[in-house]
Amino acid sequence: MIKKLGFMLIATNAVLMCQDTVDIMYSTLNKYKYFLEQGTYEGQDWSSFSVKPKSRFDTFRLVFEHFVKNDGKTIVELGTTRSFTHGGLEGCNQDNPQYWTPNAPQNWDWGAGSFTRMAAECLYHVHPEIYTVDIELAHLKRCQIITAPYASIIQYHHNSSLKFLRTCQFAGGIDLIYLDTGNMNQDAARLQLEEAKIIVERGLLSKHGLILIDDVKNQTPKLFGDYSGLGKSKYSLPYLLNHGFEIVADEYQVVLRRVS
Repeated sequence: MIKKLGFMLIATNAVLMCQDTVDIMYSTLNKYKYFLEQGTYEGQDWSSFSVKPKSRFDTFRLVFEHFVKNDGKTIVELGTTRSFTHGGLEGCNQDNPQYWTPNAPQNWDWGAGSFTRMAAECLYHVHPEIYTVDIELAHLKRCQIITAPYASIIQYHHNSSLKFLRTCQFAGGIDLIYLDTGNMNQDAARLQLEEAKIIVERGLLSKHGLILIDDVKNQTPKLFGDYSGLGKSKYSLPYLLNHGFEIVADEYQVVLRRVS
């Protein structure tokens, strides 16, 4: 009986500890809720939606909670956080670090999501390994400044996304893959399809791993005659759904998991 009670106490403590780590993540992410929502919705026409898709705040919260509860270790981000400021301010996509204002998040580039910073800051307490990949060295140097307080958990890879995916080795697989390479154009859509193919062919996702795709519901492509409604994922998303994945959340961003 005493031994049974001991096991029960250990199990209860484990649940409480897990909830504590989730609560810390929530508390951190909630500080940026307004900015994440503004960055998702501002400047786009949502009149064609009967229900506006949920913002990056909601999908970040979903995948970060899943990561914590499943003892996630590895995050791979394709396309790094690359600007000190948003497009309405001087310094957007400039190299001068004077434009980075760490204590004024209202200036950050929320239109691009700021995933590297959000993942690092919200999950720092669970010690993940974050690999952020970009073909532009200048982008990575800016990201290093933006994420400096969390550099101990981040590796910055100057590489193409395809080369990284073809050669990376992770025991147990990747627990969260963030697809955000390139701009909102046809070339980026084709590139994302190639990324998806390598992820599938090499079986890079872990057992409980998730794929998070940014800008799926971005309305910019409509301005150039693309009415697919899938943004940069117009090719990759159908491919993943036909190769053993299912949608967990279908919002501004899409979250997928492997089912076969």
